Amino acid sequence: MVLAIALLALVSIFLLFAQDGLAANGTPAGALLTAPLARASTQNAVIIHNTPDQACRLCHSDSEAVITLADGSEIPARVDLAALSNSAHGVQAETPLACTNCHAPAEHQFPHAPIDYPDLRSYELARSATCERCHSQPHITSHPGRESENAVVCTDCHGSHEVLTVAELQAGAGTQACVDCHTTAGIELADPAELTSIIQNGLFAPRVSSEYCLACHSRPGIFTTLSGGETLPLTVNPDDLHASVHGADNPWQPLVCNDCHTDYRFPHEPIQEATLREYRIARYPLCVDCHEQKYNRTLDDVHGTALDEGNLDAAVCTDCHGSHNTPTPNEPRSRISHTCQQCHSTIFDQYRESVHGSALIDDENEDVPTCIDCHGVHNIANPTTTLYRVRSPEICAQCHADEELMSQYDISTDVFRTYVADFHGTSALLFNSTDPSSQFNEAVCYDCHGVHDIRRPDDPDNGIQANLLATCQQCHPDATENFPSAWTSHYVPSLQNNRGIYLVNLFYKIVIPATLASLGFLVVTDIYRRVRFRFGKPRPQEQDNNEQ
Repeated sequence: MVLAIALLALVSIFLLFAQDGLAANGTPAGALLTAPLARASTQNAVIIHNTPDQACRLCHSDSEAVITLADGSEIPARVDLAALSNSAHGVQAETPLACTNCHAPAEHQFPHAPIDYPDLRSYELARSATCERCHSQPHITSHPGRESENAVVCTDCHGSHEVLTVAELQAGAGTQACVDCHTTAGIELADPAELTSIIQNGLFAPRVSSEYCLACHSRPGIFTTLSGGETLPLTVNPDDLHASVHGADNPWQPLVCNDCHTDYRFPHEPIQEATLREYRIARYPLCVDCHEQKYNRTLDDVHGTALDEGNLDAAVCTDCHGSHNTPTPNEPRSRISHTCQQCHSTIFDQYRESVHGSALIDDENEDVPTCIDCHGVHNIANPTTTLYRVRSPEICAQCHADEELMSQYDISTDVFRTYVADFHGTSALLFNSTDPSSQFNEAVCYDCHGVHDIRRPDDPDNGIQANLLATCQQCHPDATENFPSAWTSHYVPSLQNNRGIYLVNLFYKIVIPATLASLGFLVVTDIYRRVRFRFGKPRPQEQDNNEQ
């Protein structure tokens, strides 16, 4: 026995020196390790021939020895050469591997160095790191909230010497390893019957199935703690995800997790942001991949400008639309204003009691304006600027100059026409057409009617009619009680409204045309007489006078 061991040691030393010599002569060491194996093609043959790992194979193919670790667990020294040859790294592989590709020379020298790992799992975790010489770690190294002994590494799924090929995993041969591991750890992530589909769609598809990610992220109560101490929930409700605008009804195609989360491979990259707000602001630019035009408009609007100035509370895409549970933003229509309520609650309360807000919230009237009809959606302008003020009548005109819409509610479009016809409205149009950014002090619609708290004009408590003098005194502090009576309101003068003005207007409508018509008649007849006198035949009396 001693002689046999000594003989094997001499053979190993000889092969190592031979390998070093060939490599020094210009032959790549990798070719020495793989070329002899590449020539072998027998399907189930046990490959034992002149290779750099021949000594390894001779010893480990027929050994009953075991290695006992500190905790009493055992590692068998025997290797099934048939399984090794037929594995993903065996003779059928495009680049077959030899023992020394994974077991570095310092490890396979005989006698081997003692294995001093405390238990079998520690040994497996350490040995699996060898795979990273050629492969990036594609799956799980540790479960959130679980100890390291429950880590999942390459060899747990693919095996060590009997490495499963990708085709075998796709065919389901590796599913049992998943079932065994999850059962042992007490993690029920999915129905075992569905695991094959999840693995195929998760690890091997160009677009990873959401079910692959939800196998972990659908578990309730999972989270991670950021460096700032805040808790980031990691649970995703599958029903919310599938029912969102990105789900099954997406007209393009249902999105999957890695359409947005390109870093879906586990273990995920560590989260660098210290707070939840920083995390969300760092992630929302993902929306630009599909919504570039809308995203670019937000960069210059009032929210984007505030964010650029360092205000982390400024709204971003996910604040309004959500992340995984993205609903249709205007179904129901009242959802639009409730979305703005998240940040602008005080203004929403005023709007809620207004003539527009009560119709929207209480009656779900889709004709009344919501926040975005006045302020815009992704290009929200600053409402405190002179430009916004001078153009505000145009905002009101979107509805109040629409005869078809106003007729449904018995509201006259004269309201808008009479405004643009009087001094206030004419000034607004003049400023808007010349220099809309210049200082503008004339009254616009919301100066009289309110901004977010617009009430019915005839409201006895807050209507404009009951408070007309106070409204006028905002700009005309010296106005007396009879000052408002000089205004014709928004009514076109008629026999029912502003009768005196109507009759005066009627008088002038009759007198002025009649006067102009009379003067015109006199002018025309005088011209006719003069032309006839100059170019017509002379009368008999005039002819006798001429002859004399």
